[in-house]
Amino acid sequence: MVETGNPYRDNVSRLITWGHWFSFFNIILAMLIATRYLGAIGWPSTTLGVVYLIISWIGHFSFLSFVTYLLTIFPLSFVLPREKLLRFVSAVVATLALVLLLIDTQVFRLFKFHLNGQVWQLLLEQAQTEEGSIWSIIFVAVPTIFLLQLLLSAYVWRKINKRKRRQYGNHVGLALLACFILTHVVNSWADATLYQPITMQKANFPLSYPMTAKSFLVKHGWLDLDQYEKKAESQDGDGDSRLRYPLRPLSVSAPTAHQNLLIVVVDSLRYDMLNNINMPNLQRYADQHLNFRHHLSGGNDDVMGMFSLFYGLPGHYYNDIRLDKTPPVLLDEMLRQDYEFGLFGALDDAEKYRQSILAGLRKQVFVSRQQDDGKLVADWQQWLAQRPSDRPWFSLVYLSGPGDYQVPAGVKGPFQPELTRFNPATAYRPENRQKLENRYKNAVFYADQQLEQMLSQLQQQGLADETIVVVTANHGQEFNDTERNSWGSGTNYSRYQVQVPLVLAWPGKAAASIAQGTSHMDLVPTLMPNMLGVRNPERDYTSGRTLFEPGQRNWLLAGDQNDFAIYQGKTITEFNRQGDFELRDWDSYRHIQHATPDMGAMIQVMNELNRFYRAP
Repeated sequence: MVETGNPYRDNVSRLITWGHWFSFFNIILAMLIATRYLGAIGWPSTTLGVVYLIISWIGHFSFLSFVTYLLTIFPLSFVLPREKLLRFVSAVVATLALVLLLIDTQVFRLFKFHLNGQVWQLLLEQAQTEEGSIWSIIFVAVPTIFLLQLLLSAYVWRKINKRKRRQYGNHVGLALLACFILTHVVNSWADATLYQPITMQKANFPLSYPMTAKSFLVKHGWLDLDQYEKKAESQDGDGDSRLRYPLRPLSVSAPTAHQNLLIVVVDSLRYDMLNNINMPNLQRYADQHLNFRHHLSGGNDDVMGMFSLFYGLPGHYYNDIRLDKTPPVLLDEMLRQDYEFGLFGALDDAEKYRQSILAGLRKQVFVSRQQDDGKLVADWQQWLAQRPSDRPWFSLVYLSGPGDYQVPAGVKGPFQPELTRFNPATAYRPENRQKLENRYKNAVFYADQQLEQMLSQLQQQGLADETIVVVTANHGQEFNDTERNSWGSGTNYSRYQVQVPLVLAWPGKAAASIAQGTSHMDLVPTLMPNMLGVRNPERDYTSGRTLFEPGQRNWLLAGDQNDFAIYQGKTITEFNRQGDFELRDWDSYRHIQHATPDMGAMIQVMNELNRFYRAP
């Protein structure tokens, strides 16, 4: 070292040189710890995607480590120009940073999201109450990392005083900086071209906010925004599919005598409509068969409700199913066993169903697309009367009246006064609530009459003893019951939007009223072995379990691709992919203050949300 005659400046210069090399070795340690992310994510399917992942891993953790140095050790080099004290403080800072990174890798491996304020508070509380929790790794890691930092700081200090100044350190620094810049530049290109093997990686690492440049490109005429939005809408997924559904090929012993299957979905039918006043016919039918009184849809909107019913999977998988156009194993197996299909409703008018539930079905299976429930049921009755008797059949009837608040002209329901005309702009005002509810109840009452005609037709044709009948709803319907200005569906995960009736008539099964919690995801594992002879364990193709052994469950699940709700007893735990969560009361849907979620249940749910993906 060249002496300048200024001891303070010379000492600070040595400390800064030491700090740069200390930071470099901690970059290496951070990257080593961050390999845990690489083992927990799905690797891209393209070479460019893999190269980008490696470059972003190098660039991102190089940047985070160096910024940590600039914000802590670098200014301390001027304030604490004492070598041993600075080295000790730097070891503490580096230890804390690496331990925090280690905790985040563990959280990400368990939950697939990164640390935030709420998750951190939850971990602190869990550490005080549980043994063998996520914190057990920290008790070993902290002293080990701290000792390593002390040894590293001493090693670097000795080396910088012995080794002559060389330029390869600058080259390494430039290479790391190039990786960081390249990460953001390439992501801007991928975002503009919707190259999913790269854009799907934006949430892989903590504090990752890769640069985008859509506004800049549009401003200069280098990007057509309309074409971009159309392409984005057509993709509308999380990235390259890693789906493995079912987990194993199905092993089937098809029955010699097949049973028919009728599924009736009543749009927006909430749980408390099944009674002797609103739906007397269905209530009488439920009393004679299996009535599941605590049944939840898999979502709070049309798509997630239908998806969970026919796939037996959480809505989290919907995008990947739709991108692959993978049909439900339930319908696929019925086709293989030569079931005749008859679908009644306007489901095929929506792209969201054509690429998922209806994937692989011929257009001929749609017998009727009537919007009027009365005409739809009349078409179903005609189809049932005329179809040949030498094949088993499956029929889905989708009654849309309650969801549309529609009753045919000239039909006056018993619930008055009602809104004479449904106008969404005015219907959801508090002063119209009772009239709106009455209109809804009249639509439900009319749907109940249509159900009675269908069930009577089965009886008259002698099909009741060889037909499995399922009557349920896609989701519920709220009339501001939660006092959050929530109307209809798709706005929250309260019981009013998620709990629905489920009536199951199964030939040979005695009537029963089941109070234990069940889910839409339970229909598939009930039908597959008992109706179609599938011998695989139910976990090969569903997240549900058979309705014939409901028992007491630790939790039930509803949600979509981004938001999830766990139902446990009288508690609803809502959380999203960013790790934000809150607990609500089952009855009132009010926020529960100072409550913490069940960590074990959250881990089980996150495992279930990733179980049907291929291992990275």
